[in-house]
Parts: sequence; structure tokens; C-alpha cells
Amino acid sequence: MHQAVVRLSEGRLGQLRMWLDEAKRNPETVLWFGESPRDVSQDTHAFGVEFINGFLDRHLDIPAECTDDE
Repeated sequence: MHQAVVRLSEGRLGQLRMWLDEAKRNPETVLWFGESPRDVSQDTHAFGVEFINGFLDRHLDIPAECTDDE
């Protein structure tokens, strides 16, 4: 599981956190994306991983900005 999460996160800490959260909720999904499944082509699998990582990049939690009042 750890290797799959690290591989999927592509060295990005925000993605690592998201993949770890998903591993807690649905470990089968993380293992499917983290390995080379036999039920789809390599191109389809690579597209799925790129799509999800692109989604995560756009939807990572963004910390609130500090204001001068604080």
C-alpha cells in the first residue's frame, strides 16, 4: 500500500496526503491505480492516474490567507 501511495503521489506532498486519505477509505482503489492492472490497457491506466492527479492538483486544500487583523 505504501509503495502504491508514494508512486501515485509523484513526489507531491499534497497528493500524498490525498492518496493516503483515499487508502483509508478505499484501499482497493489505491492498489488498482498504484499497480499495473490486467483488466485495462497500460494507456488507459496511465490516463486514469494522470486524470486523478490533475484533479487533485486543482482541488487540494488551500490554506486560508492571513489578514492584517490577525
